[in-house]
Amino acid sequence: MQNNTDENFNEDFERLMKQFLSEEYKDVKLDDMQTEDEEDPFPEDEDVDEDVDEYEAEDNTPTEKADDICTGSPLPGDIIEQNQNVRVKVEILRPIDNPQEELQKLVGCGNIKKRMDELMALTAYNRMLHEQFPELKQHLVSLHSLFLGNPGTGKTTVCKIFGALLHEAGALSKGHVVICDRGTFIGTLWGDEERAVRQVLQMAQGGVLMIDEAYLLNGKNENDPGKIIVQLLMNLLADESQRDIAVVLCGYKEPMNELLETNPGLLSRFPNRFEFADFSVDELLEITSRRIEEYSYRFTVKAWQKYTDMIALAFSARDTETWGNARFIANQLERIYIQHATRCVKQPPKNHNDLLLITPEDIVPIEMPRRKNRIGFGV
Repeated sequence: MQNNTDENFNEDFERLMKQFLSEEYKDVKLDDMQTEDEEDPFPEDEDVDEDVDEYEAEDNTPTEKADDICTGSPLPGDIIEQNQNVRVKVEILRPIDNPQEELQKLVGCGNIKKRMDELMALTAYNRMLHEQFPELKQHLVSLHSLFLGNPGTGKTTVCKIFGALLHEAGALSKGHVVICDRGTFIGTLWGDEERAVRQVLQMAQGGVLMIDEAYLLNGKNENDPGKIIVQLLMNLLADESQRDIAVVLCGYKEPMNELLETNPGLLSRFPNRFEFADFSVDELLEITSRRIEEYSYRFTVKAWQKYTDMIALAFSARDTETWGNARFIANQLERIYIQHATRCVKQPPKNHNDLLLITPEDIVPIEMPRRKNRIGFGV
């Protein structure tokens, strides 16, 4: 019975490949497939935040129109106007379901989970206390936070969970996440920065405002407009009406510390400090297992051994300032998937189950980023 199945699979595979390579497709021109008026279904990627790539991004949560994010709670659109001539699109992530479950599913991040649980407990306790004893003075719980760590350590993923958790705890009315960076705020005309900050804060009301690579606001030039952004945030967050929002500043630990030192008030405004450590080799392998499981791939024993040796070598040779953590794993697996697909097309497998089997020849190392020279590694 199995032989018949495999024979049918081989026949079907050959037929599909012949059809794909037939003369019928060779004369098809691009102009016949897409007119000038049609939108390119594969537009060039725009620059996105460093963690959107990150573990689980990685997390490919699509940006939703604001009105679709929270049913019954319409939000502003995802476009801000710096001035009459400059409009900037801002990424908005909808709140996720079951945030506590998603938090516990994260690989590693033990200290992050503990700190997050503590903050949620205090927030929930404060709410219960107010319901039972409304006349008593409440604890002032600041939601503004610092997310410090290298790329690919899960900052964007945790930020999405953070917003949803705060919404469940009753601290935020909506729980969405608005992602910005320096380019969101810096305009071309006098006053653009203040207009941008006010619009973004309005857009993030009820949710989380995540400013990625926030240390870039600390420009070396004394008159750098980024410094205005920091001061504007400080002034606006001092307003008691801005309680229904959590601002999260993200970035590398050392540059972020330098930013904090430039303005002593920042530390008091952002009391919640979350430090995201690099993943260990074992954690990177766990992330790999979870990712390939999504596609039902399997490694042969030899392929897995080759892969683990390669990851261990990459980890030991990493540059700590450019190492991509889970993003590196995502890029490495993408290379493996392409190699595997190419092999299966050129050498059709005899067994249909082998279409999902990763072999040693599919394991091809990618180049590792370096600060100065880009140096590859091999096994």
